[in-house]
Amino acid sequence: MIERLNDPLVHMVRNAIDHGLESPAEREAAGKPRRGKVLLSAVHAGAQVLISIQDDGHGLDAARIRARAVENGLIGADDQLSDDELYQLIFAPGFSTATTVTSVSGRGVGMDVVKRTIDSLRGTVEVDSIPGQQTVVTLRLPLTLAIIDGLLVRVGDGRYVLPLAVVEECVELSAEADARSRGRNFLNIRGDLVPFLRLREQFDSPLPPAPYQKVVIVSEGDARVGLVVDEVIGDHQTVIKSLSRLHADVECFSGATILGDGGVALILDIAHLIDLGQKRDEPRMAS
Repeated sequence: MIERLNDPLVHMVRNAIDHGLESPAEREAAGKPRRGKVLLSAVHAGAQVLISIQDDGHGLDAARIRARAVENGLIGADDQLSDDELYQLIFAPGFSTATTVTSVSGRGVGMDVVKRTIDSLRGTVEVDSIPGQQTVVTLRLPLTLAIIDGLLVRVGDGRYVLPLAVVEECVELSAEADARSRGRNFLNIRGDLVPFLRLREQFDSPLPPAPYQKVVIVSEGDARVGLVVDEVIGDHQTVIKSLSRLHADVECFSGATILGDGGVALILDIAHLIDLGQKRDEPRMAS
C-alpha cells in the first residue's frame, strides 16, 4: 500500500506547493506570512487510516471549477451542484483550472490518476476548501490487516462491529420512545439533538425489532449520530480483513472479521453512516 501511495502523495504535495500556495507578495497582501505551509499528516481512525495534505493557500475557486466543467462538457450550465460535488470534478481526466502549467504541477492535472489509485485500494478521496484560507485533501484508506478494539452489536440475525474509539455511549430506546420518534429520527441526548439511523431499516432486516433496542452514539470530529441496534453484545478485539473487489460498492462497511464461533461480522464504516445520518435529517432540521 505504501509503495502504491508514493506517486499520488508526491503529486498532491507538489500540486499544493505549486498552485495551492500564493506567491510571497500575494500572501503578504492578503495578511498572511510570506512563507506558506503544507502539512502532511496521517492518523488512525477506527478501521481506516486518514492521510491529509493541507495547505494554507488561496483555496479552490468553486466558480472557476464550475465554469471549466461546463466548458469541458462535464456538467450542464443549469446543473445545481454543491461545493463538495464541484470539488470532486477536479478528479476528472484532464481537468485543470490552472492558467499556466509549470514543470512542477498544475492544480487538477493528473488528479484522475490519484483518484484511480485510491479507488484501487478501496479508499476514498475527500476535498475541503475555504476560499482564501486553505485546501485539505483527505485520503481515507481501509486497514488491510490490523487489530482494533471494537463493540460487537446485533441487528436482526446479523452481528456487526463498531470501532470502540468512535463510540461515546449507549442508551436504551424503548418501544414507546421508538414509536414517538417515527418521522423525526433524532434523539434528545442531555439537551443535544442527535440524528439517528435504524440499522435494521438500513440493512433490510426481516426480523421484528427487540423489545428494548439500544442506541449507540458514535462521533467523528464534531459530528455525532446514533445507531439503533437490537443488542449490544460487548467488547471484541477485532482482526480486520478487507472486503473483496465484489463488494467495492458497499459503502456501509469498511471490512470484516471472523468471530470466535467461526461466524463473520462486518465492520461498520462510521464516517459513511455519520454522513448518511446527517444528510437524512438536514431537510427535517431545516423545516
